[in-house]
Amino acid sequence: MTAESSSVGVPQRKSIPWGEYAISAALLGIGIVVLLDGLRQSESRSASGVGAGFMPTVVGVLLIALSAALTVQIVRGRLGEADEAEGEVDVRRTRWVPMAICVGAVLVFIVGVEPLGYVIVSSIVFWLTAWAVGARHIVRSAIIAIALSLIVYLAFTRLLDIYLPPGVLGF
Repeated sequence: MTAESSSVGVPQRKSIPWGEYAISAALLGIGIVVLLDGLRQSESRSASGVGAGFMPTVVGVLLIALSAALTVQIVRGRLGEADEAEGEVDVRRTRWVPMAICVGAVLVFIVGVEPLGYVIVSSIVFWLTAWAVGARHIVRSAIIAIALSLIVYLAFTRLLDIYLPPGVLGF
């Protein structure tokens, strides 16, 4: 009797796709937070009746619906598959160091945006993120990070009249 014929009729134990459920749960959590934030916004006083809470409410509902649809697909066994990678990248293995650098960059932004200012902190975050994902031209990446930060800052503060912290530069 071969190994194949001996396993016939023996139920195979399927592993639980915890990663897929974690993504669905994260979407649900984010959707709930966004929805609650949208519902807590003040009433609109504009003629259109569309206030600050309209879009967050729509996005929150859509995220919750997406989470539910994803959970249904997981339960039905329709799981995602890793994409083919280019070159020598192994998509089945998590690259923890670049991920930790990106998470650290987000923490730097959260802690530093008010005291240092948007331009300085976002330049650092853009540069760190680019370096973490593989950019190795340090000076070019820094120049691009500074240029992007300045463009975003000026577009928001001068064109859209949306406050971004100036920090130590005091624009």
